[in-house]
Amino acid sequence: MTTGTDATLAVIDALEMLGVPYMLVGSLSSNVYGIPRSTHDADFVIECAAEILPRLATHLGPAYRLDPQMTFETATLTRRHVLAVAGIPFTIEFFHLSDDPHDQERFRRRRRVQTMGREVFLPTAEDVIITKLRWMLNARRTKDSDDARDVIAVQGENIDWPYVYSWCDRHGTRALLDEIRSSIPPL
Repeated sequence: MTTGTDATLAVIDALEMLGVPYMLVGSLSSNVYGIPRSTHDADFVIECAAEILPRLATHLGPAYRLDPQMTFETATLTRRHVLAVAGIPFTIEFFHLSDDPHDQERFRRRRRVQTMGREVFLPTAEDVIITKLRWMLNARRTKDSDDARDVIAVQGENIDWPYVYSWCDRHGTRALLDEIRSSIPPL
């Protein structure tokens, strides 16, 4: 039986085979830097024309069904395509790289990190924090605040705080960042 991890790895393999620049984001990226939690989807930021996605779905085979309708996602403020995985309650979401300055910067800074048994492109821990706080502000999802808190708690002083502060100041999330940081007990 296919699992969410199997489906995510199959998509990564297909993206790399097709030469599509990507990074794995959302809860799967915060799990790498923070405290893992369960999820029912894998989120990717991709840089490609929308026409590539049907080729990707064809490459993956009949167990993967691409919704032909592109949507606009309110938390991320980007265009999104959804790929359903047959037989399991798991979806793959593709968010198109936007022109937003932070979206561009976090994609430029992405790096290969070991997870799920292989190297995968992920945003940096700093960019996970910045993005999660921004989503918290836009969508009021507590899981994003929890994810940011967990990454901060685990990564601690390894975080490039001037970089995080600069983006949080631009996005209006500095008060939320300061509140989260003050709630974490010192080691």
